[in-house]
Amino acid sequence: MCGFVALISPSIPIDRNLLNIMRDRLYHRGPDNGLTWVHDIHRVGLAHRRLSILDLSRDADQPMVSKDGNFRIVFNGEIYNYVELRSELASKGIKFRTTSDTEVLLEALIEWGEDALPKLNGMFAFTLWDEKRKQLLIARDRFGEKPVFIGRGLHGTTAIASEIKSILAHPTIPCQSSEEALNRYINGSWYEDDELTFFEGIERLPAAHATWINLHGETVKRWRYWTPNYSDINYDITLKDGADRFKDLFQRSIDMRLRSDVPVGSSLSGGIDSSAIVGFLSKQRNKNTFSQNTFSAVFPDDPAISEHDEISQVVTYSDVDSYTTIPQSKMLERESKRLHYHQEEPFLSASIYLQWCVARLAKERNTTVLLDGQGADELLAGYQFYFRQHQLDLLDKGLLDEAITTTEKFSSRIYSASEKFQDKGRRVHLDVMYTVDELRQMAGNTPSVFHYPYTVGVAPPEKGFRLRRTISEALLYNCLPMLLRYADRNSMAFSREARLPFLDYDLVDYCLTLPDSLYINDGWQKIVLREATKGVIPEEIRWRTDKVGYAAPLDIWMRRDLKGWTEERIYDSQLIDIPDYDRTTIESLWEDHQNEKANNSWALWRWVSLSEWLDLKNIGTWRSGMETHLSH
Repeated sequence: MCGFVALISPSIPIDRNLLNIMRDRLYHRGPDNGLTWVHDIHRVGLAHRRLSILDLSRDADQPMVSKDGNFRIVFNGEIYNYVELRSELASKGIKFRTTSDTEVLLEALIEWGEDALPKLNGMFAFTLWDEKRKQLLIARDRFGEKPVFIGRGLHGTTAIASEIKSILAHPTIPCQSSEEALNRYINGSWYEDDELTFFEGIERLPAAHATWINLHGETVKRWRYWTPNYSDINYDITLKDGADRFKDLFQRSIDMRLRSDVPVGSSLSGGIDSSAIVGFLSKQRNKNTFSQNTFSAVFPDDPAISEHDEISQVVTYSDVDSYTTIPQSKMLERESKRLHYHQEEPFLSASIYLQWCVARLAKERNTTVLLDGQGADELLAGYQFYFRQHQLDLLDKGLLDEAITTTEKFSSRIYSASEKFQDKGRRVHLDVMYTVDELRQMAGNTPSVFHYPYTVGVAPPEKGFRLRRTISEALLYNCLPMLLRYADRNSMAFSREARLPFLDYDLVDYCLTLPDSLYINDGWQKIVLREATKGVIPEEIRWRTDKVGYAAPLDIWMRRDLKGWTEERIYDSQLIDIPDYDRTTIESLWEDHQNEKANNSWALWRWVSLSEWLDLKNIGTWRSGMETHLSH
């Protein structure tokens, strides 16, 4: 895991010191070493910060050059199937100098060119300099686990980097906020689903895309090299066969993500996704001797949102070494600027602060790599609000009786789970389904299919495909991309690497073929995963219905320790000139929240986060490098 910069400067000679400054803005992504290469004739430069994961020797440092000197690469991420690719390349007579995945990636691109991209099983962003073509190839992994941004400035300057702050260190790149991004964020339509960023003139390369850029910074070619297919469905597969195949692919995914020359652990929230990873890791530990550490955020004094009991069950069952942290409200206040600096763009929930604390805990325990359960909900229809789409699909198919039966079971389980908690509304959302009466009223006259205007890689917006349409949009566009940004920036802030087994592309391609009945069945969501984890995790965890995930008690914090801090931000004078900022509405939200008439913490946090981001922008953080004044 690393950070890189590539610079094209057709009109001005490249200043090596400036390129080093841009590179070292990414020090947190790669504290182990930093190198720079400049082609003075063509005015192109590559720079890299390295976090050593595979082949810890200096021979694996970057920029890495090919044997003939015609290719140089800077790379961020991991190619998990590098062992298999290396073997295939070796059979063609290619000799290797290192045991790193970077060299395998370099040789794969030389041997197969653009056709190498679909062969890569991993999370990656890279820039390759091709001396013969006099062009840069830039590419990003299928889901966008690893970031890459492209900024264009004066005099034809083009900067490509792992983070925006690196690009903005160059004085020819404008540092201006994007009005369109601000408007989307304020109006609740900010999904990070396209190239747009909060900075004018800086775009994110979309996931599963690659592009060639010439020495004038012009795009020669841009294409999507992988597109999922949600219409090729295996209706004949049984739950048992589906779960058996899922189990095999998931175990293979985890095995690949254990490839590391540094310690590997896992995040554990107590839900079925992270617990499954811990359980499968535990099975591997019985075959291969290695220590297994888990890292969690808990709130023992707030049982309505904490999952410490569930975490303890998994820890005991799997016999792992567990480390926990208890995030504090005042810690969030002190670290909010640093958190926003690393996230680079505003964010919609303070819950990502828990992930931040877990990454810091892993660093304190010298665990460099963390396996995490992100992606499972989008892949397997795990979010509870997806259940409405399943209900409507059943009605579309004329299956009213089945819709009623599955709804009654789903509802009964949720209500039963909620009875364990005094403040049940903070633990379980009881309105995530249509009632039986509502189903009867809609039978034979279901509403039109709600969908966003996405066209590529998503299920058709047709009746009977509502669930598939929703999860395909979430996987590719309006949900997972944001979560992946949070995970990357939080882990990299502490020089940790997050690996996501549920996003192995072989596993994903397989799950796309599953019928809806292996997503939701008999009132159970993620049924194929529940079936695949039999004997791997505790039964009580396998059949949980009270999904929480990492949730911060922001509602309480805003009424107590963070009341004054929150007020300062939601009434920040910087917000007054923002379109759609309505102080009267904000005051109403704030009053209702303080009087406990409603939990408006999410609606209020949107303005808190924007205020913090504007602060960083207006004091010149992105341009001046004020990160040296922000401490962890």
